Amino acid sequence: MNRDDLEELTTTFYVAAPEGNPWGLNAEQFEAGLRRLTAQAMTAPLAAPQDMTEQLAFDGHSLVLAVHVGDVAVDGQFMDASQGLNIGPCTAGEAAALIEWFQSLLPEGARMRFNSEEGVESGDMNDYWIPVGAQRDAVAEELLGHLEEVVDE
Repeated sequence: MNRDDLEELTTTFYVAAPEGNPWGLNAEQFEAGLRRLTAQAMTAPLAAPQDMTEQLAFDGHSLVLAVHVGDVAVDGQFMDASQGLNIGPCTAGEAAALIEWFQSLLPEGARMRFNSEEGVESGDMNDYWIPVGAQRDAVAEELLGHLEEVVDE
């Protein structure tokens, strides 16, 4: 798949704290951050896990969300138990917009690991990393680089 195709590919991106080093962020703090970002953010409790990924992280205190980051519309879920963020399905550029904002909720210097539905489905369970403090374009490049590795032609 060429770069242009990867830029248009929609998938779900999974973002989480490093193993054994939680961010200390809960669903209430996440929701408050969304409200500071935009009053139009829509959230709702995730009442029951809908797929295997959600079952792994489900604890009854998770949120589904729909938000605009600037002019980019993004959907996802924040999982309280894992402090993980599922973004999409969306493009790498759309996910990057939410990830750039999400960093503002984390402690200074906090690291973020990620993978994607494409990565998981291809059997790649490695952690990929967002550089600390990365801006939207740099985040998108990391996500696209990951997709280049895991997406079959």
